[in-house]
Amino acid sequence: MCAIFGSFEIEKLKELALLNSYRGERSYSISEYSPNTKKLLTKQKCMGQFSLDNVELKAGMYYVAHIQAPTTEASAMESIHPSDRKDGDDLLWHNGILKEAFVKEMQSTLTSNQKWDTGLLHDWLIEEKSLSDVDGTFACLRYIDGDIQLFRNEISPLFVDDKLNISSTKFAGSNPLPPNKVLTLDFNEYIMNEGLNFITKDNPYYFG
Repeated sequence: MCAIFGSFEIEKLKELALLNSYRGERSYSISEYSPNTKKLLTKQKCMGQFSLDNVELKAGMYYVAHIQAPTTEASAMESIHPSDRKDGDDLLWHNGILKEAFVKEMQSTLTSNQKWDTGLLHDWLIEEKSLSDVDGTFACLRYIDGDIQLFRNEISPLFVDDKLNISSTKFAGSNPLPPNKVLTLDFNEYIMNEGLNFITKDNPYYFG
């Protein structure tokens, strides 16, 4: 199990970290996004329980955090989020589990030996394959072209409030992110702009 959470407010980030702590304690990451420059920097990738110790957090920055429990055969360090492509210009955070048969399908289609489902999903998106074909559960945050996108299918949770705080676990004042839509966060107007639509494959979820 994993969790994604994010906020401008440091105290809110701490609150969401505690709220999501049950979802994974093997590894974590903390990334810093500047709405002004549209640059994102991953400040921490560590094994162990989530901690903000020794991480300088700055006012006006949006922080994205991820905590994880093991879900794949990928090595521990390899599978710490985010998945990084294009020298940090395309990053993906993922909460969910993709079915084993679909992982093998992606490996075959992409001619890849990658075992990490998030890394495979990232490559799938870069190759402009359809989210409608993704078989499993996913709620994702993607940094691409200087923007932050959110998307989930009907099976994986992700919640957001009117300050664009996000969390894999529901929190006070939040609502479920609309499923089956790629939404780009607008940090000037505090809204989400709708982009690509897709469908959820095999809901209700089953392993058949």
